[in-house]
Amino acid sequence: MEYTFDTNDRPFKAIKARTKKVEGRTNVDHDKTPYDEFIAGDTINLINNLTNETLKVKVIFIHHYPTVQEMLEKEGPENVLSSEPKTIEHGIQAYNAINGYEEGIKKYGIYAIGLELL
Repeated sequence: MEYTFDTNDRPFKAIKARTKKVEGRTNVDHDKTPYDEFIAGDTINLINNLTNETLKVKVIFIHHYPTVQEMLEKEGPENVLSSEPKTIEHGIQAYNAINGYEEGIKKYGIYAIGLELL
């Protein structure tokens, strides 16, 4: 399957630079993407929501976690986070600050999507 995501500028640039290798996503009211249906080999068109630049990436894995902390512990904050400091504490705060994410993660957990730039 092929999917399309809007992505903020900083994570978009980090994915493009290959420093962010895992995208964390959860289900929220304004995003009905079926993350639970993703499989390795799917492709995602990322759209920078600031510049409209696009990137195409391949899903290399999808892991589901009940909390951001567990995702960061297993995937490594250096692979998931695009902002500094790349610590678990900072990552939890950063994900909870995204509109709807704190509630969505409590309800649905969070998906770690391994990405490979195409």
